[in-house]
Amino acid sequence: MSGRFSLYVHIPYCAAKCPYCDFNSYAAARWPENAYADALLAELARRVAEPPFAGATVATVFFGGGTPSLFHPRTIERLLDGIAAACAVAGDAEITLEANPGTVDHSRLADFRRAGIRRLSLGIQSFQPALLATLGRIHGPDEARAGIAAARAAGFADLNLDLIFAVPGETRAQWEADVAELIRFAPEHASAYNLTYEPGTPFHAQRARGALTPLDDDDELWMYQHARAALAAAGYEQYEISSFARPGHEARHNQSYWRGVDYLGLGAGAHSYAHLPAWGRRWSNERAPERYIAAVDRGDPTATAETLAFATAAAEFAFLGLREMRGIDPAAFAARFGRPLEEVHPEVAALRAAGLLADRGGRLALSERGLLLADSIFAELV
Repeated sequence: MSGRFSLYVHIPYCAAKCPYCDFNSYAAARWPENAYADALLAELARRVAEPPFAGATVATVFFGGGTPSLFHPRTIERLLDGIAAACAVAGDAEITLEANPGTVDHSRLADFRRAGIRRLSLGIQSFQPALLATLGRIHGPDEARAGIAAARAAGFADLNLDLIFAVPGETRAQWEADVAELIRFAPEHASAYNLTYEPGTPFHAQRARGALTPLDDDDELWMYQHARAALAAAGYEQYEISSFARPGHEARHNQSYWRGVDYLGLGAGAHSYAHLPAWGRRWSNERAPERYIAAVDRGDPTATAETLAFATAAAEFAFLGLREMRGIDPAAFAARFGRPLEEVHPEVAALRAAGLLADRGGRLALSERGLLLADSIFAELV
């Protein structure tokens, strides 16, 4: 909102599609890397000629997917050069690449580092062979460990490791071992996500027909609480429901989503948001890569667009802000929407009375109990 925005670049190709994944990604043996990069840069040129991105500074860049590490480092360098040519990029910009441990080695990671990637996010998910097999990952534990070592050897001093818990068949001991091993690798940032069964995924269908049994709720809760306690004891601060960081290493790109900062999404199926006009607008691109490339060639890859209503914008301000442990600032809400928070969201009073929301340093945040019931609380605010 201050002349800065976040830039997301979607690389939709994967070596294999994981059965739990509902992201816009496509398993492929080959992909039109150059043509896709051409389309990304053409879309960038069009988008940054318009408000609110025209003349604004890029604060963060995030290459997500899919598996962005499948693209050649030269292609990533070309994209970063194109971004720098089209926009002002902050000197301290956070520039992140997601990588699958099964697609990288020291040489490739060193090339990504030279290309301009400053922060690496490795999708480890687990160090347990059986759980990785259940999740359909293309890497094994040894490749995960080698990938982490290679990232450090390549000079990455800002490293995120992702883990997933509540995998079917997972034991508390396995999760305890995964968290302990992550801590031994001492990443600057860690993400711990509970497995979800998203409609349209193979896992969702398998659960529906009884071929896959979700983990017991008590075990899932124990795993979440164990990760929180173990990471806190190791010096990590939980700053969002699933996110933990050493001081100064919070994921600034993700914070832009939670805080309503303008963001531009490039690529197949990418989403964008602008806080103006009125209560904001958002749009998304054609999802299929080939249709996206063709649409860019025709001049506009936009597939959907929405001008937000007051109620939608106010609800999103509240529940996205509550994802962060710091919570939301009622004064900022009133300044944005012209009405007090509890007038727009009268349910806040009941949630506070029930001990699910707490006043914390002038802000409204999830309580300790509210953190465990976050999805239900967010549903109340929509």
